[in-house]
Amino acid sequence: MKLFGKIALTLLLAGSSLGMSSSVHAAAKEDALNAVVQFLTAQKNCDANEMMKTSEHSQKISNVKEFYTGFCKSHPLQEAKITDLSMVNDTTAIVSTHSTYKDFIAISTMPVVNKDGQWKIIRGVAGPGYVEFSDKTNRNSTEKQVQQAIQKYSEAINSGNVKEMKKYIKPLSQTNTKQLDQHLKAAADGPAPEVTALGVRMVSDSVAMAHIEKKYDHFSSTSNLVICKENGQWKIVFGSHLENAMIPTSDNIVEIVN
Repeated sequence: MKLFGKIALTLLLAGSSLGMSSSVHAAAKEDALNAVVQFLTAQKNCDANEMMKTSEHSQKISNVKEFYTGFCKSHPLQEAKITDLSMVNDTTAIVSTHSTYKDFIAISTMPVVNKDGQWKIIRGVAGPGYVEFSDKTNRNSTEKQVQQAIQKYSEAINSGNVKEMKKYIKPLSQTNTKQLDQHLKAAADGPAPEVTALGVRMVSDSVAMAHIEKKYDHFSSTSNLVICKENGQWKIVFGSHLENAMIPTSDNIVEIVN
C-alpha cells in the first residue's frame, strides 16, 4: 500500500491476473505500474506538471495542464485503487482504476503506452454515449490500416473462419488459450455481427483506440478497444474493453450487509 497524506493508494495486484512469464515482461509491467501510481499520486496532490509527465489526453484539449488543474481543484481525488494491470506486449498495457471523489466514483480502463522510453497512461477514453467519428477526408494511411484490420476481422467472423479470426486479435498476457479457442468457435458458429470502426484515434505508431460497433439482426452494441501493431499487422486486443464511467454518490449511502 502506498500512502500519500491521509489517502491510501491501494494496489490490488492479484497474482492470477498480473503474473508474467518473462523477466522482460515483468520489468515492463513494473514500469507501467509505476507510471500509473505516479500519475494518481500527482492527481491527489493536484500537481498538473507531474500528471502531464506520465499521461497523455486522448481528446482534443487545447490546454491539458489547465484542464488537469481545474479538474483537480473542482474534484479532489480522495482515494484510488489500481484493480488490474494486464500486459499486451512489452510497450503496451491496459490498466483498470477505481477512483473515489467527494460526489462520484470513477471506474476506468485505459491504455498505458511506452512512448520514447516513458510509460504514459492515456486519459480521456470516451464514455459509452460518446462517438467521435473519423474524418474520412483526413485519414492517414495508418488509420486506414487499423480500419482495414477491423474489417478483415469482421469478414473472418462472418465466414466462420477461426484461423483467420486469430490473425487479427492479440490476446492479453493472461488469456486462457483453451477458453479463447472455445469463444472464437462459438462466435464463428453463432449469429455473425457486422463489425464497424466508428472512430479511430492513434495513440502511438503501434497503438490505437477504436470505437467499434457490432450490429446483429435485432440489436447493436458499441465498445472502445485497443488495437496494437504486431509483426507488421494491426490486431484487436482481445480480453478487455476500455471504460470510463462515473457513478454519483451522496451522504445517504445504503450499505447492504449479508
